[in-house]
Amino acid sequence: MLLFVLCLIALVILWEHHIKLVSSSVFALALGMAVSLIWNTATSSAFDFAPEIFLYLLLPPILLNSAFKFNIESIRHNWLSSVTFATVGTLLSMLWIAWGLLVWSDVTPGVALVLASILAPTDTVATLSLTRSVDTDDKYIFQVLENESLMNDALSVVLVRLFTTMNDAHRKMDQWVPFEIVLLSLLCTCLAIVFGAGMGCLVNFCKLKDLTGHYLTALCVYTTCECVQVSGILGLFAYGAVVDAPRDFIKSVASLSVIIEAYVYLMLGLALHTYNIDFLGVSVLIFIACVVGRVLAVFVLGSCLHGLGRRQWTVKTLLFFSMCGVRGAISYALCMSLDSVFAKSTTFVVIVCSVFVFGTLQRCMFTMLL
Repeated sequence: MLLFVLCLIALVILWEHHIKLVSSSVFALALGMAVSLIWNTATSSAFDFAPEIFLYLLLPPILLNSAFKFNIESIRHNWLSSVTFATVGTLLSMLWIAWGLLVWSDVTPGVALVLASILAPTDTVATLSLTRSVDTDDKYIFQVLENESLMNDALSVVLVRLFTTMNDAHRKMDQWVPFEIVLLSLLCTCLAIVFGAGMGCLVNFCKLKDLTGHYLTALCVYTTCECVQVSGILGLFAYGAVVDAPRDFIKSVASLSVIIEAYVYLMLGLALHTYNIDFLGVSVLIFIACVVGRVLAVFVLGSCLHGLGRRQWTVKTLLFFSMCGVRGAISYALCMSLDSVFAKSTTFVVIVCSVFVFGTLQRCMFTMLL
């Protein structure tokens, strides 16, 4: 416990005042991996990443903090780009990654589709951390990046559950699967947004001022959406964007969010001892497939959007956007439900590589490209 507290102090204070060359997520992950390497392996199991704690207790404050800063009017200007990258872009990346899994590993097509559905979407926590760390007056690209990471969560949840059910039922791919994906994604997205925004309007109508009541209501929105198997992330974000929260509550959530982000990436680094090195070569190839799939999808769709009049999508902005496809804690939490050492090890390598590569280069890319 003493070591863990010291790591958190070093992460929050030391990085904020002295280390600015890399993002906080990179520093946290590196610190956690360093501690995991020198820690006694007999007791390192105490630092196992707990997906339930992350998804239901740690993730909501991070989302709520970002939702409070979200400009809902921006949707009118970037909805086409956001929806295109979040849906078509995620599906294209998913198919490319699934093809790579079938070529470079011995997994079945069903398992390949499930794992590709976990690895294809950009991570919400990592993306929100990126968009907040860069200061610029031109927010269009960053707003699309943020919206994409939120919207593709609903699609990812649908894909993972659909392909998992197909595997359990030994169902083969047929002509109805694409229709199920589209309809279920639309239904989950609409239900999450309507419920979250509706609860926000209800709280505004009741003029709730109690800080505890605001936080419990936000958790209620998130858990209710998750219980009915729609996107809790999208529902909570819609709630936070609509609700008129007290200023003290917004400040407290912002402070809590910084500590939680440090904790999450620190715990990811401490989970290094759970990785199986036997899959290192294949895992690196899958990471390359993730990067290539992201770049191809972004440039193809960005060129189409540019032809439709979205002049913001130039070669420079598309290159920057394609290099922001970071996978993170949400992907790792989803893969923990799979009974496969290969899936967990591969997801861990993809997360670590994407955080280190993209997190280290993000400031440099922003300076050179934008």
